[in-house]
Amino acid sequence: MRGRLVVLALAAPLAYGACRAPAEEHEEPIAVEVKCVPADRQVVSVIETLLGRVTAPPGGDLPVASQVPGRILRVTVREGDRVAAGALVALVDDTASRDALRQSEAAVAEARAAQINARATLNRTRELVTRGIAAKQELDDAVSRGEQAEASVNAAVAAADLATRTLGRVQVRSTFDGLVTRVWRGPGALVDGTAATPVIELAATTAEFDADATDRQLVDVAAGQQATVTTTAGGAPIPGTVRARSAALDPATGLGLVRVAIDPPAPLTLGAFGTVAVQTRVRQGVLVVPAAAMRGAVADGAEVVVCARGKAEVRTVHVGWRDDERIEIAGGLAEGERVAVDHVLGLQTGSPLVEAKP
Repeated sequence: MRGRLVVLALAAPLAYGACRAPAEEHEEPIAVEVKCVPADRQVVSVIETLLGRVTAPPGGDLPVASQVPGRILRVTVREGDRVAAGALVALVDDTASRDALRQSEAAVAEARAAQINARATLNRTRELVTRGIAAKQELDDAVSRGEQAEASVNAAVAAADLATRTLGRVQVRSTFDGLVTRVWRGPGALVDGTAATPVIELAATTAEFDADATDRQLVDVAAGQQATVTTTAGGAPIPGTVRARSAALDPATGLGLVRVAIDPPAPLTLGAFGTVAVQTRVRQGVLVVPAAAMRGAVADGAEVVVCARGKAEVRTVHVGWRDDERIEIAGGLAEGERVAVDHVLGLQTGSPLVEAKP
């Protein structure tokens, strides 16, 4: 009898727990406190963000070469130096140029002496013909020799002028205000007087930002649009203006070029990478929600959680324009409906929720 009482006493709590289990399974879930904001209509600036690099403007990055062959005697600049237009950057040995000038000056003197002799002969022959002593043919010959002598003088003077200019070209000068980005040749190096043997590389002090754009992005980009450039080196964003855009795509890359004029407060490193945000247009009355309200990828079907009468409602929406902070709702949500902006991944349709106080 005592044993049966012990068994009954142990069985009683088990039976009580079995009776309580169904009731606990049907307890209401705890409401989640979330922040909800209404979908409203706003004015938005449509921005195209492009990748690119800092470059010199067209014609603003070129090699500076000697216009005469010879050996470099001196280079007066170093990489990183700023030079003004016409400033001396290098000096080439002028021995050959000076010899050529002296030879041309001697040729001028010889031609002038021949010209004087030809004129004197012409005058004598003309007098003899007038007196009937010389034949008319002799006068014609004298006139021809005089003309040849004058032509020889003109040719010699032209050669002397060229030799003088050539001598002046031993001084290699910058063609515009710029920054020396590279020194190709130093003292003792030979140059051939062509662009094939440059002395320095000169870049303009002004810069622009060249960005790559797809065909879709090029559709909305136009000259004159406002832009903001940010480089990987950091610093404050640099305002700019779209200067030009490609009319055709590169067949190798399938991309077009967008050139943005910038005026940085400090010199930028040419070739530095960065991004440019181009404001392509302004739209009025766009229905938007915060980007934090979106759950799921747009390609998989974008969703938001609607806060309605203390319950969560997961709803699929159509998404249009978007940036880092806002997303356009093109369908599936009405103006004024409130959406959750936190805990969105943990909420399901029917989940109780409490809106957090502002």
